Amino acid sequence: MNFKNPVHILIIFSFLLCISCAETKKENTNDKLLAQADVLSKEEKTPTIIELISTDIGFEKLNELIQTTDFTTKFEKEGPYTIFAPLNGAINKLSPKMLDDLKKPENAAELTKIINCHIIPGLINKQDIITAINENGGSVKLKTLGGTKLIASMKSGRIYLIDKTGNAGRLMVNDIEATNGIIHTIESVMMPKN
Repeated sequence: MNFKNPVHILIIFSFLLCISCAETKKENTNDKLLAQADVLSKEEKTPTIIELISTDIGFEKLNELIQTTDFTTKFEKEGPYTIFAPLNGAINKLSPKMLDDLKKPENAAELTKIINCHIIPGLINKQDIITAINENGGSVKLKTLGGTKLIASMKSGRIYLIDKTGNAGRLMVNDIEATNGIIHTIESVMMPKN
């Protein structure tokens, strides 16, 4: 083979360049994997109550209501609170007119009363509720932030809350931890007695 020909030299140079680039690509790929491994090894930060509610699609309707109140600040910075958070299906049981009315600024006090029916100061996990129910003869009253008392009882191993109007809701998912509280999901909206 005659290496004096410029075409041959160019072909050999191109071949060596391709091999060199392939080696560099392999090294860069390994660097990316190492960087990703470092990121994945870091502990994730526990979210606040409002971060959980605003990012979970199951709380989309609740989040819409909360965003029209001062609860965004309360659930971000204050606590600890135990929240009985109505899922989208629970809020969808309310009439569309009622939902629209609750979002209006002139009805902020009414919406605040309703949201307060879902908040208990302090931390109460599922086992705490079960223990209190058993120690109190099958039901226990839970005083909410708004002063309304919810009755907690059990049926077929499930916890139910009953509001002042007689509306009952089953707790679905329990003990969702936030930095400033605990969330239990509920299948109904608790209402204050007017």
